[in-house]
Amino acid sequence: MLKAVIFDMDGVLINSPDYNRQSFNLILRDYGLNFSKQDWKKTLGRSIQDKLQIWKNDYGLKEDPDFHDLSQSAFKIQKKLMKEKEKPNLSLLNLLRELKKNNIKIGVATSSTKQRAHIILEMINVISFIEVLITAEDVEKHKPHPDLFLKCAEKLQVKPENCVVFEDAKNGVQASKNAGMKTIALLTEFNEKKDFENLSDLIIKDFSEINLKRLKELVS
Repeated sequence: MLKAVIFDMDGVLINSPDYNRQSFNLILRDYGLNFSKQDWKKTLGRSIQDKLQIWKNDYGLKEDPDFHDLSQSAFKIQKKLMKEKEKPNLSLLNLLRELKKNNIKIGVATSSTKQRAHIILEMINVISFIEVLITAEDVEKHKPHPDLFLKCAEKLQVKPENCVVFEDAKNGVQASKNAGMKTIALLTEFNEKKDFENLSDLIIKDFSEINLKRLKELVS
């Protein structure tokens, strides 16, 4: 039985991955890094700590920037881009209203920081729908480990098997499946259908393709 829906944030609730990529390219150019969209795909769903480790291993980042300062500086640029370019997602808002009206609990499990997540959720006018917000600061192990989603379900007081997760990154889909939850993969410019075949339970291009009835069918 469906009792809760858990959303990833970046790439799902807000079309932010390319804003993130652009902001980090501006900040890390002094370190000799410049990420293409294909490069950025490798770090989708990862915390900033995990991103730094990947950049060290794969791109030869030798210095060790403070991840807090780095994320704060990047987010200043991201906020500017979001305010200029982001538009309300009416299909998403309709789904959130339908879930709320039918007493389906709503959570967010994101690899972002708590401060950044709060600001973004308020910016896109969905904060009032969210009952539980779990961020990278709330768990020790990040995606693809299941801890973010399991913590969110625990705080929502719902069993994992009664949850559906929306994700846009392979790491996130793997994390939700590791948590024992049904998972819907959302296609974006940073992923492909083949990334999620034989992994997610459903693949969609837009929230207009989904409603409460389909979510219940997925869990039943």
